[in-house]
Amino acid sequence: MWCNHDTEGGMSRLTLIAAAAVCLGGCSPRSAGPEPAPAGTRDVPHALPPGTITDWRAAPPAGYAADANRTNLPAGAAMEFHDLRIRVESIDTATRPVTAMLRLDRGGNSDVRRVDSGAAFNWDGYHVAVVSIPRPGELGGGLVMLEVATLASLPEVVARSDVAGPAAFRVRVPHRITHVTLHHTGFPEPLRPEEDPVVRLRNLQSWGATDRNWWDVPYHFLIDLEGRVYEGRDWRYKGDTNTTYEPGGHFLISVIGNYEIQEPTAAQVETIADLMAWAIDRFDVPLDRIGGHYNYATTACPGERFRGMLEDGTFRRKVEERLARR
Repeated sequence: MWCNHDTEGGMSRLTLIAAAAVCLGGCSPRSAGPEPAPAGTRDVPHALPPGTITDWRAAPPAGYAADANRTNLPAGAAMEFHDLRIRVESIDTATRPVTAMLRLDRGGNSDVRRVDSGAAFNWDGYHVAVVSIPRPGELGGGLVMLEVATLASLPEVVARSDVAGPAAFRVRVPHRITHVTLHHTGFPEPLRPEEDPVVRLRNLQSWGATDRNWWDVPYHFLIDLEGRVYEGRDWRYKGDTNTTYEPGGHFLISVIGNYEIQEPTAAQVETIADLMAWAIDRFDVPLDRIGGHYNYATTACPGERFRGMLEDGTFRRKVEERLARR
């Protein structure tokens, strides 16, 4: 997660911007695995923990619900989606833009393509977008941020594009929640009491859209110093990451700030436990699937302070207490 061509193919920048206005996804409420929604539909109400703040955004979430997946792959790694397998054969950072050599296999068909960062193409019923290939030293450096969807599940403006496009072109990937995972936003500076946390949230959303082409903030819920809860991306869709960790199935709770260098407040600790209990009860997640980002990737997230509470059983005990009262 945070803790890291103007005209092509006949599609002008104006076309891309116009398309962004109609690529908002929606789906049926309550489902943890929503069906793809038709183009142009908006988000519909879905269950939220009591007291969740939802009106903080300067811009609405973007993206489109589709039969799709998104993952980050280093050279030599592969992803499988339905009957399609994509392997990153190599990454060339000496070129501008950075390029990746991709091998595609489906049934008896195979192909090898050199693809620029930011490009997209259609192959054998699938739309493949190389959303980004960060350079070494950048957040996510050495990874190909790859998105694949069935052509039949995409709106025409996305399906026919040969550029990965802006955040509005991204797919929302439905998932079923099986884990509850704690993060921190990991900003370089700690969150201070005099700050407005909404400024941090809007900056995170803007950075994700412009630098990573994310359709919304990467987490499902975020918590400020006072223990207030802000809705992030719709929990019916998987989160995003700058690491090789697979966020599908994870209910992502993130605490605003950097908990390698600042202490959590008592209100934050209690609210984290409340959110964890809400998710475990709603999605029938086993208690032993409470974890931190560090359990799934090489990272310090959610910070030393919260890691200690995860490992000494503090959060599990608090969640058990809450579940016993229900």
